[in-house]
Amino acid sequence: MVEVVPPGGDVIVIANVYDRHEGRDEANRTAQCAAWGEIAKHRRVIVAGDMNAHSKMWNPKATYNKNHTFWERLITEEDLFLWNTEEATRMGPGVMNHSIINLTLSSPNMDLIWCLLVEEATGSDHEVIAWEVLGNCHPTAITSTETTGWDISEWDPAKESEEEEKKKAEERQRKARECYLAGAGRTPILSDNSTKEEVREAAGSLREAMTVTLDEHARKKRWCSRSKPWWCKDLKELRKDLGWARRRWRVAGISRVKAARREFRRAIRKAKRDCWNRFLHKADGNKVWTAAAYTRPRIDKTGQTLVRDDGSIAEGHHEREQAILQSHFPPGPPRVFEPAQGGKAFERVNAQLVGSLLGVAANTSAPGDDQISAGIVKVFWQWDKQRITQLVRACIRLRFHPGIWKTAKGVVIPKPGKPDYSKVRAYRVILLLDVISKLLERTAAHLIAYIWSASGAYTRASSDAGSGDPVSMRLQF
Repeated sequence: MVEVVPPGGDVIVIANVYDRHEGRDEANRTAQCAAWGEIAKHRRVIVAGDMNAHSKMWNPKATYNKNHTFWERLITEEDLFLWNTEEATRMGPGVMNHSIINLTLSSPNMDLIWCLLVEEATGSDHEVIAWEVLGNCHPTAITSTETTGWDISEWDPAKESEEEEKKKAEERQRKARECYLAGAGRTPILSDNSTKEEVREAAGSLREAMTVTLDEHARKKRWCSRSKPWWCKDLKELRKDLGWARRRWRVAGISRVKAARREFRRAIRKAKRDCWNRFLHKADGNKVWTAAAYTRPRIDKTGQTLVRDDGSIAEGHHEREQAILQSHFPPGPPRVFEPAQGGKAFERVNAQLVGSLLGVAANTSAPGDDQISAGIVKVFWQWDKQRITQLVRACIRLRFHPGIWKTAKGVVIPKPGKPDYSKVRAYRVILLLDVISKLLERTAAHLIAYIWSASGAYTRASSDAGSGDPVSMRLQF
């Protein structure tokens, strides 16, 4: 592996591959044991070499697949761009089929000129591949290297139409379930005698088991330039045409590259316009106001200074963050309330209650710091109901909220209609908590509403203040 640093630009990591088996064992391949996860985390990566793999992913003329699983998975999970054309990379009398086993892969935010130098005479039956990095040398953060979630749709056999694909989905689901249960099983299931320390350990173990399972068996989601609602198959094909023109510019000419780029950009503008028109045509209810917000003139508030409550000025990213935190999250009052001991509300917490509260959570809601969505937690719930139920039950019994669940992501958004957006109070902060943390809060809110309703206090509060009473609204949560 080589690191190349262009003047004033990002580091380019180049990994050279020769994937061959050691001895007679076909599965013993040193190249596949490399730390590809760490290599792919770099912003700009090029992977090139002899993969010794046959697949229809990069060779439509392939008559069989061999040593393809690892490289197909790496390309898919790490969102690598494949620069090979349909030209054979291996020639000679010993080659019985159209062979493409020498691949060139890169991060999707890189542009390469790729071609075969067929006129070069060498002593090898492999063709000489030449590629050149295009674009400016300055950092271009088109694709994020951070995982923003996971896609587990490949675990669901119901989403597959062919019988063979259903069997593959069932196998992936089985492996994921075994991985999760093996990780979670290292910590015993809690009981009504568990301590706070055991609850803290169980909460950390649960998150670790979920994260490890998703990293190994689910497709990682990363923000990229194509994470847009207007992206479609037509744009994907035009992008391929542009990539082909860039790679063959010596043959097709630079005019072909310019024409492909012009056609691609026009198609993007048309796709955006059509997406907006479809949104307006189907908008109803709250979406009408969403459309109105998009059409209002916007003020750039990202780089301006903020005025604190005491009139001082906050400049720079760090100072603005501290100003918003101090304004919206002031220190709490000294704690003087001590809850009564011996409560029995936790006895109502069972699998049926926790499952019903988790079931109403929206799968599309933004996840918290762990990036695990409600839809994913529901799958783990089906595999391990008792463990999650006992964890929530123990938290209620001990009146304890584990610290690992208290970390939240704060999203700062401007309040609409404010005359001066230099004031720190012109913004609000939305907190995104982990799904498990919100599940614990939902359970506590349900128990409070039940106790108030049983004692008659809930009915009196609602009748005194009306149906819009904030107290009753909170209890209904």
